[in-house]
This record gives sequence, structure tokens and C-alpha cells, in this order.
Amino acid sequence: MSFPRVAVFDERDFPTYGVSAQLTPRNLVHDLKAAGFEAELLDSTALADTSRFNAQRFAALILPQGNTFPKVAFANLRRFHQDKGSLITSGIPFTHPVIRKDGAFVDTGHEDAPARFGENGIGVGGFAGPGKTTAPATIATGDPLRLKGIVTETPLPRPAPQWLDPKSLPQGVRLIPALGDAARPLVALVVHESGPFAGAVDAWTFRLGQRDREGYESQQLVVRATVAALAQAGKLSVSETTSAFRRLDALPRPAVYSDVVLPTVPRRYSTFQPKLPPPARQLHVADIRKLTPDEKVFLFSLQGLVNRTQPRIYFLTDDDDTLWLDELQRQGATDKPLMVSDPFSLLETFKNEYRGAVVCDPKVYASPCVAVTLAGQESLLVCKTPALAKRHKLAIKTDLRGKFANNAAALRFIRTKLIAKQDPYLTCSLDPVRFDQGGLDHLIASKASVFWITGPKAAHLPGADMAAELEELRAYLAKLPLGAVVRGFWWHGDGMGLQEDDGVALGSRFGKITLVSDLITNLSVHSGVPAATLKQKPRPAPPKFDPTKVYVCFTMSDGDNLCTWRGYFRRYFEDPMRGQIPVGWGMGPTLIDLAPTWARWYYEHATENDEFICDVSGVAYIYPPSWGTALRDRDAAFRYFYGRTQEYMAKMDMNTVRLMDVDTADIAKVGPLLPQTTYLMPDYGHAGVTNYHELTYTLPTGQSVFRAATSGSGPEHFAKQIRERAGQNRPAFINAFIWNWGSKLGDLKKTLEILGDDFVAVTPSQLQALYKQSG
Repeated sequence: MSFPRVAVFDERDFPTYGVSAQLTPRNLVHDLKAAGFEAELLDSTALADTSRFNAQRFAALILPQGNTFPKVAFANLRRFHQDKGSLITSGIPFTHPVIRKDGAFVDTGHEDAPARFGENGIGVGGFAGPGKTTAPATIATGDPLRLKGIVTETPLPRPAPQWLDPKSLPQGVRLIPALGDAARPLVALVVHESGPFAGAVDAWTFRLGQRDREGYESQQLVVRATVAALAQAGKLSVSETTSAFRRLDALPRPAVYSDVVLPTVPRRYSTFQPKLPPPARQLHVADIRKLTPDEKVFLFSLQGLVNRTQPRIYFLTDDDDTLWLDELQRQGATDKPLMVSDPFSLLETFKNEYRGAVVCDPKVYASPCVAVTLAGQESLLVCKTPALAKRHKLAIKTDLRGKFANNAAALRFIRTKLIAKQDPYLTCSLDPVRFDQGGLDHLIASKASVFWITGPKAAHLPGADMAAELEELRAYLAKLPLGAVVRGFWWHGDGMGLQEDDGVALGSRFGKITLVSDLITNLSVHSGVPAATLKQKPRPAPPKFDPTKVYVCFTMSDGDNLCTWRGYFRRYFEDPMRGQIPVGWGMGPTLIDLAPTWARWYYEHATENDEFICDVSGVAYIYPPSWGTALRDRDAAFRYFYGRTQEYMAKMDMNTVRLMDVDTADIAKVGPLLPQTTYLMPDYGHAGVTNYHELTYTLPTGQSVFRAATSGSGPEHFAKQIRERAGQNRPAFINAFIWNWGSKLGDLKKTLEILGDDFVAVTPSQLQALYKQSG
């Protein structure tokens, strides 16, 4: 057999859009070769070169980046298509041209024309949707991709996806559905029987839901679409087609987790996050701003070991650390510190707190994750290189060089060998390059584990294999108890890490709770400050109810991220505009465990127009639709999570919670689990609902619901959305979501000026009180 050659587009740092993070060019090449094809990775320069990429050399091109495509290669891609080359696409193809500018790739935004059949279009078709259905994504009649037994026919993810629009295909172009139906094909072959691309057979593919088999099924969809397209084009014989599908059938399949019973393990602390003992009255303080990242990680490991029994070391990494050191003294938690000019002198001062060094392996990217986990368990200092250990005359107790074949093997070691000694309720997803700013001191002090999934754009990193790493992570999460916390963050840039949505969803499936806490320092000191509860400033009475008004509550996003309270929101609070406009500030209530000094400062500096609400989804970050879906007793998982949420809302004197990634059914499910909460404020930005009475309504429990009516940023944009969502309804009650990373307090004042006197800004509690008055 002589299979045709297939090209796969691959370019480091190229933007992706609308595709699974687990769909990687390198794994596609692996599966193509397993099926019998010759396959080659080509970058944008190669695709633009007519001598390197043409229909004589390649029968098909796979574009796994989703909506984006390299504009520099578009003319040659169109020529390839005209010469009967097959385009195997993902996402909503050819809608986001990408250019290179100042050495970086730039997505220039959405365009319809490149995908269409116009004079300059590439002729893959346009899209329709999204829709509202949650009907199963069924395998089409005839099963042209032979998906039966490969793809799970499950309900579509929310929001319902876009699909190939049959109406966008001209006469002479035939559609063969593979997943979905002829009216709404999610996966399909596009057969060009006449027209400018006659003889070509293309394929649209689709991102499947976030499940254990997502990576496997996404890869299989694309490769099977390639087989089917080339068979339909007559470039594969019947026997070659049969052989290719059989080989794909034989590829290893990932484990599927369902009906999981998590271990029941005692929690050694009653708080949601481990608190350390109260700090020493006099802290040893050293400025480490000028040190290298490796030196900082080294000293953070010392800090964690020393502070485990009593917090005594505090490091200055930036001006925010100085501010909070002063605040510790002002609040009476510590006295005047002892300033240490040479931070490495602390090695001698606290020489009895550590046993030696653990050295990382530069050939395995996840090796530092093992090192940090071991450091906490074995009282070792983390040395990225043996030279660092030698410089400080440390005995190397554990040398990780050559110990692991790849990252998956390193993660397997944590799962099988280190799990017994770790805090089972605390792990952390953190890119090793961020260890110098990721709160390692508290993790080491608490004997937490650390892991990292390299990501779809990280195949170049030493030891990277995202699919194998995910297999290990799923097995690991199944071994941790209900309510275990994943600190750090799942993302470190586009394509680096598992990505936020996929990571939070994966953790949620296994009953694990994400607490965003990268870019953070000195938690081993701050967490030792005692604080059982905090009380917000007295909430003012609402303005006199006027049935002709629209009442608007601005709710600020992303306060679940601990680093926002370390410095980012402090800039907001120092803005002279603050206090002039009522704002609901989303705040992660576990701040009372990890940094009560910070929380107290904000509570003390709040005005009567500042109110703090629970952010996001509950005590920390989950997606309710994904929560506990891999578990046998999902209801018990919900009761646990919202029981802890109610507990921490009471500790922080919070009246309401922002739910994320929810629909009306999810909101109705959560309401009864929070019986002490009289109203809910769901959505991270506008979720697509346009009917006012679907945004603002009352649950059968009597709890009010104020769904977010706005997204994006900018006063004109905010005002337009608020007007549209309120419509002619009077009175009206609007939850105006504010994206913290792209908004200023002055934007809120300008928004109200644009709206006029009929729109009145209120706090969250005032919004609820006025809504109840309205009857």
C-alpha cells in the first residue's frame, strides 16, 4: 500500500480558537502515521511556499488551530484547494486571519469572507448557530467516518456550538453529515462536484465536550475525517480505507472515569485552607528582588520549611510585599522586623530546619514539581541545578536527574510514591517557570503536591506529552478526596498548560476545587494571622423605591483570584473615584484563611458603596455543570460544596454569590443548597440571554436571580447593553457585570451619565431589597 502524504499545520505560539486544547499537531502526525499515512508538520512559511506545499506533494492539509489561519499562506492554500487538495478543518475555519507583527502572531479579528465561495474565498463554507439545544450529537446515517464505538454520543456542551451552514454551500457542492444531521452538521464531508474547487473533498470537524476521552476523540475525529475525505476523493482504495480505519480502531483508548468513589480521608484542619501558626513577633525580612528565579525558588523552599512550625521569614519581592509587611504591624500581628541584608545568611540561622537539597532534572520539564513536593515531605531545599547546592555546601539528598523518562513518568511518581505523605486536600497546578512567584512557601509548609500539564503549544518542552500527562492527572485526581483544592492556575498563556476552562472543568468532574493563587508570595506568614470572621461595613438602606426607574448593580469580576487582592484591587481602592458609585466586589471567601490581613484592610477601607460578594461559584472556583460528573454520588458532592460555601459566606459576611458557567437548570439546582442566601448573581459576563425576565426572576424557593446583563468593557458598550436588556420593563433590576482586567471606576460613572437619570446605581443588597419591594 502507498498512502498519500498529509501535511499538518504547526507553528509555535500560533493562536488557536475554538478547538480542544488536547488536539495537538504532533499527536495528529503520530495517529496519521499509525493509520498508514506519510505525515509532515509544516509552518506558515512552508505553507506559503508553492514549491514546498502543493497538491502534487500533499493530498490533504490538516488545520488543527480552529478559527485561525495564517494569512501569509492563504493564497497558496486556495491554490492547493483549486488543485483538488483536501482541507481538514477544525473550529469555524478561515474566520480569523493571523499575521505576524513585530515578531509576534496577531489575530486580526473575525472575517466571514475568507471561508466563503466568493471570488477570493477558499470555499469551505460558512457557519450557523449557536443554538440552544442540548440534544445528543448523534452519529449520522451511514457513519462515513466509522465513529460508532469511537465517539460517545452525548449531549452537546453549553453553549450549543456553531456548525457548518448547509445554506452557505452553492450548487455543485454536496454535504455528507458525519456527526449531527444534514440540517445542522457538526462534523461533515464537503464534496466539491463542480465549481472552482471541483474534485476536492474537505472535512469540518467539531470540538467534543470536556470529558476523559476528549483528547482521544478529537484526534480520532480529525484523522478519521482525513481518511474519509481522501477515500471520497478517490485517493484511497477500499482496502486502504479499511486498513486505515482498523489501525485507528486499534490505537490505545484512555480510561473513562465514572461512578468513582473517592477516598474518605480525615482533614487535619477545620478551615478550607491550611492555616499556619501565628507568626513570630519579629520576622526576619530580606529583600530578594535582585535574585535570579532559581535563587528565589531555593529561598522560598527554605521559607516554607522554617515557617511550618512558626512563621519567621518574610521576603520582599516587590513593593506590595512591603505594603503588607507594614500592614501586618499596623494590625498588630507582628512587631518591627529584623532586616537581613544577605538573604542567604538565613541558611545558617535556620540550619536545623532542613536536611539537604533536592536537584531537578533539566531534561524533564515537570521535574521541579516533584522537587517541590519532595521538599515539603523530606525537608529539602529545591535546587534547580547541582551548582546551586554546591555553592551553599548542601548535601544532595535526592537527585532527580535521569530518574524520569518524561513528564508523565514524573507525575506518575507523585501519584504512586508521594501521595501517601502529602496533604491529600491540597495540590497545585503551576508552571515551573512561575515557581518564583507562585506561593511555594505555603505549599511546602503544608506538604502539598505540585503538578503541571504542559499544553498543546508546549510539545517542544523537554519530556512533554500532554495526552500521557492528562492520563496521569486524571488517575491522580481520582485518588484525592472530595473537596481537595487545586491551587495555582491551569493556564500560563495561550496553549501553555491545560487552559482555564478545561482545567476547572476537569477538576470539577472529580470534585476538586480550583483556588486561583499564582503570582502570590508570603502566604506562609499571612495564613498564620488568626481570623475567624470579618464583618462588612453596615449596609445602607436602599434609595426610595421608584417604579419608573432601572436599578443597576455593577459587579466587579475575578476576585476569586488571590493575586487581585495582593495588589491589583488595591489600586482600585486607592482611586479617588471609589465610593462615588456603588460596586459589588467579587471576593474569594477563602482569603480569610490565607491572607486575613489583606481582607481586613479592604473591609476597613470600604465605603458604604462597597459591598463584597462571594466569587466565583462558591467557596472557590468550580463549574456547576461539570461538578461531580465522574462521581457515584454527585448530589453529596453538591451538598458538600455549597455547605462549605454557606459557611464561608457567613465568615465573610457575604449575602450573595456569583455562579459561573450555569444555565437556568443549574441555578435552580444551586438555590436550595444555599438556604441562607436570599438572592443569586450568576454569570461571568452576559451568557446570551436577552429576555429581561430570563435575566431577572424568582426561583420557586423565593430566591431572587439577577443574571449578568453585560460583557466586555467601555462606557458606551455598557450603557448600550444595559438599555437593551432592561428594554421597556419598569421597574427593572440589572446586574451589570464588570470585567476587572479591562475596566476603570471612571467607566462606571461615564456609563451612568450616558444612561441618564432613569438609571440608578445601587449595591447588591440594595438591588435585592428594591426588587422585593417591587412585588
